[in-house]
Amino acid sequence: MKKIFCLLLGIFFLMYACKKEYSAIDGSSQQTFNQSLESISSKLTILQQDKIQEAVKLIYKFKTSRELDEKKRWDELYNLLNGKKADQIFDLAEELAKENKIAWSSTSMNTLDSSVFEDDIKPLSEEEKKLKQIETATRINLRFSSVSNESDTNDGFILYPELLDDSGQTVVYSNLPLEFSISFINNGTVLYVTKRTVNSSIVGEPSQKKGLKIPFSMFDKEKLSNASVDVEIKTNAGEKYLYGRLINIPIDLSKTKEASTSIEDELNTQVSLDNVKSFIQYIGNKDFSKAYALTKNPKWDSEEKFASTSNGFGTIEQTNLLTAEMIKSSKEQVIIFALYQIKDNHGKVKSLKQNFTLKKVENNWLITDTETKEIKEDSWK
Repeated sequence: MKKIFCLLLGIFFLMYACKKEYSAIDGSSQQTFNQSLESISSKLTILQQDKIQEAVKLIYKFKTSRELDEKKRWDELYNLLNGKKADQIFDLAEELAKENKIAWSSTSMNTLDSSVFEDDIKPLSEEEKKLKQIETATRINLRFSSVSNESDTNDGFILYPELLDDSGQTVVYSNLPLEFSISFINNGTVLYVTKRTVNSSIVGEPSQKKGLKIPFSMFDKEKLSNASVDVEIKTNAGEKYLYGRLINIPIDLSKTKEASTSIEDELNTQVSLDNVKSFIQYIGNKDFSKAYALTKNPKWDSEEKFASTSNGFGTIEQTNLLTAEMIKSSKEQVIIFALYQIKDNHGKVKSLKQNFTLKKVENNWLITDTETKEIKEDSWK
């Protein structure tokens, strides 16, 4: 059942451009159920997005017949929720939680106890085993600094999400891809939501300057009522969610953008960012065919040369992506900055700061050039 929830619920919070808008659940089919729940969820806060997932799980658990097979139970759920709005789903879930003596509320930041679904949980996957590194984490401590101390050259701020346990101690992790959802809020209005993936707790340490860079140019000047933003951040850590919040981060209005970026441009940026992340991961997994398929770089004129074990990517044994972010975007090209580590076949570790240029080729954004900004020996994180 856990995998089914991941498949059916994990897609609800992808970008939803060009899709039909719904105000209530359409339970006429699996497809319309997914689409309508995705549409409803997209209008909720980050906390409510997680809570509606938990609500659907509770309703599935306690309002569908366990004597039925899994498909029929989902069909039963589609019919049960058909026509219901978000507040009605929350009300039903809270009623079920109360009846079954489960400590759960649609407004509480406390995560639903995973033991409620013990009967449905299967053995841990390798990815879930990695999550054991952060099982003691209970919240995110969010800090920030300016990109530059000079006001003339400062073009943004850097966020440092640090995982903490109940005692306030830092939770250290490495080689664990965590996706952070970040909302930027001004005067109570959500301006922008983005996602960033990190692999190491080093991003939470301001002294390292390896946090998440947020350029002022990401914000629309016309949407800002004052020169500051609040930030809410969330990450899914297996069966629990971790949250953090930071208020009144100053914004230089003179460096914000004048007009809204189109949904198409945002989609292009997200695809480019995902392709760079996948490229680095494929190299580390030695899946050179998939990595090469994401490129159109004249320097790599053949897959054989690309994967060479003498002077190509075949010399790399492992990769560790620390952070990746968009630094420039237009209709013609997108530039992604990535900080990552490589371990060669002799066990030597180096960290690279690299810009990836991507251009649209046959409906996909491919890597057409790279620029190495810094490379140095490092220790594996």
